Amino acid sequence: MSPSIGIIGDGFGAAAFVLHLSQHAPEYLDNLIIFGTGTLGSGAAYACATPDYKLNVRSDLMRLWPDNPSHFTAWAKQNLDDDDAHHPAGAFYQRRDFARYVSACLADLPQKITQISEHVIQARALTDSADTRWQVETEHGARYQCDHLILATGNPKPIWPCSVHLPDDDKRLIQSVWKGDWQTSVGSGEDVNIIGGGLTAMDVIYALFQAGHKGQIKVITPNGMLPPVQMPWTVKPAFNWPECRTACDVVRAARSILGPDWTQISWQESFEALRIGLNDVYQGLSGNERRRLMRHFGGWWMLTRFRCGPHTHAAASALQKAGQLQVLSGRALSLDEHKANIQLTLSGGAALISDKVINCTGPAGDALLSSMMAHGLLQPSSSGRGISVSALLACHRPDKSPWQSLSAIGSMTGGSLGDIVAASSIARQASIVAQRLA
Repeated sequence: MSPSIGIIGDGFGAAAFVLHLSQHAPEYLDNLIIFGTGTLGSGAAYACATPDYKLNVRSDLMRLWPDNPSHFTAWAKQNLDDDDAHHPAGAFYQRRDFARYVSACLADLPQKITQISEHVIQARALTDSADTRWQVETEHGARYQCDHLILATGNPKPIWPCSVHLPDDDKRLIQSVWKGDWQTSVGSGEDVNIIGGGLTAMDVIYALFQAGHKGQIKVITPNGMLPPVQMPWTVKPAFNWPECRTACDVVRAARSILGPDWTQISWQESFEALRIGLNDVYQGLSGNERRRLMRHFGGWWMLTRFRCGPHTHAAASALQKAGQLQVLSGRALSLDEHKANIQLTLSGGAALISDKVINCTGPAGDALLSSMMAHGLLQPSSSGRGISVSALLACHRPDKSPWQSLSAIGSMTGGSLGDIVAASSIARQASIVAQRLA
């Protein structure tokens, strides 16, 4: 009998693993269980109730199959009627339509995938052996055992980044917008403060713009900037990275090919060329140099790496030009009652009053991973971000040797491996794990 496999998580990473496993060891699908309460393949990223949430990259970069980069684009042309998606910079389809694409790929599997619609609250090794079996416990007390456990938990829901002196169920506070069902709770004339200025904030801004919102919108972000827009760039040869032993070496090499103006197509083309080999460079640094790189370079990297789609950028620009949208530099300190409104106090002392406050700060910590780390089953990465894994995605034991029966897929591996966020990166990880288990 083929080994039993348990996957904690039901998002894109889990679906990608199932699909790649069907290529390399289809017989394993009969003994596979997925733990998660959503639709397999959607997760937080693509389980959107609104058409206003679009992909932030063009369709040819949404690669489920690394060796077939046009697979989603071909499916979209055949199955989607979305003229609004097309732009000179590429086709930017709705996020929920990408979930439809993943579901269509899963529907072609001959086996029915078993899914347990419960959250996993605990996972433990049954022995100290590297190839031990694993037991998981769900929120309702059910327990399951498997020969190999895969962590594909995705992004946990955001939490407020500041003190909140208001009831947990206060309707004026919108803690998570990922599903896209929050718009009806915001009146068209209400003033809105948005905490966080990344791609999630751009989704919210675009949704408000599409709804014809009339109230004032303020975005509070540490750097006082919104993401730059995706350009109509073309793929260039990979940058030939020199040997980099320090964070300074990495920054110096990156600056050698990047010009001063990131609004130019040539700048993004150069940036994308250096990204190709960056993870190998990152993995060659010591833990201390990785931390230095992220401390001094991480904020800039996040801003330039995560560009917004042209539709959301155009909406934000129009609102700024009309004087309706302001972007402020600062960090949230507290949320308090102010008559019938909410006061958002910034770390510098400024107080902003609004009808609604929306949290767009991104994912929070994962309780299951934290629990496994506290029990020594997972180790923190040397950079201090995420968990420690091998190049083949095996999680590390306390002595830094790899578990043979515990793997991880997704952004929690970024501290060890580098830039692991894009769908194509996660799909490559899914392929690596599937081939290792086959």
